[in-house]
Amino acid sequence: MAEADDSDRTEEATPLRREEFRKRGQVAQTRELASVFLIFSLILCFYILGKFSFDQFQLVFQEVLGRGMIKTVRFDSPMDVFKFSLLKMGIIMAPILLLCMVASFMSSVIQIGILNNEEALEVKWDRLDPVSGFKRIFSMRSLVEGLKSIVKICLIGGVTYLVLKNEISVIPFLVNYSVSQLFGYMGIVILKLLTAIVAFMAGVAGLDYLFQRWELEKAMMMTRQEIKDELKSREGDPMIRARIRRSQRDMAQKRMMSEVPKADVIVTNPTHIAVAIKYDMKTMAAPKIVAMGAGYIAEKIKDIARRNNIPIMENKPLARTIFKTLKIGQLIPRELYTAVAEVLSYVFKLKKKGLS
Repeated sequence: MAEADDSDRTEEATPLRREEFRKRGQVAQTRELASVFLIFSLILCFYILGKFSFDQFQLVFQEVLGRGMIKTVRFDSPMDVFKFSLLKMGIIMAPILLLCMVASFMSSVIQIGILNNEEALEVKWDRLDPVSGFKRIFSMRSLVEGLKSIVKICLIGGVTYLVLKNEISVIPFLVNYSVSQLFGYMGIVILKLLTAIVAFMAGVAGLDYLFQRWELEKAMMMTRQEIKDELKSREGDPMIRARIRRSQRDMAQKRMMSEVPKADVIVTNPTHIAVAIKYDMKTMAAPKIVAMGAGYIAEKIKDIARRNNIPIMENKPLARTIFKTLKIGQLIPRELYTAVAEVLSYVFKLKKKGLS
């Protein structure tokens, strides 16, 4: 079937179509949020582990430029210094990398939740085709993403310039700083820079997410025919469903009509409504409606009642109230006890006299 024109896609996506897109991994998400989380993780690391990292760096410098250099020159043992430096760098970088991994995972979970995309695990040999690869690289979407990245880098460069501009005047005085003061100053500057960048990236992430959401909603739009086809595939052909409902109504009507001969009285409107009521003092707490109908159904109920010698009594208010407020199989409520009791009392008296 030919692909529907975009102008024909005027209907909002159904829940089923949204779920299909989600299963294929097509969900609204922005990569910028991962950048925000990563930069925020770095800020957190600087804030929590700043002093610890500085102490570890100091130990590395002291070892490499002090005792380590002496050992290397005298005993030709550079591996000891290398192992020590590697261990200390691992201690410094491990919590940072761990926090960055958690942040990256959380940025994805917050946007799309836990998504099991089976299609992503399938081997797609067409992706190995170099022609298709070049088309993807030089597609319009890739061009737009490339331009977005360039603009983003330029804006981040502008934010960096604004933050560092005020620090230029401090540079000449850095020669008088001790190592600890120098590291402390650099930490403050880096913290300022990262905070400004994360604030800027948070704004970019929000705008990009809204754009991705809008683009996805546009892609999920459906034609009226697609909605009809989906409804038909999910619930079956409308004609078949109508036939099933009609069959169910007929069966329910037959069951109801089979209960009419067991009734004690038929209360009528008298021409439009008929209500069949049954009451057994020994087994029932209150009178029960066994059949009810209007028009043609009412006439059938009365016809069965006549053939089975069931009394038919006219009581317009009672018949209308029962028909509008109660259902078949329901017991007569307390507020209608008096009216129904009068009818049944009269019927039972007739039966005792043998006049029914």
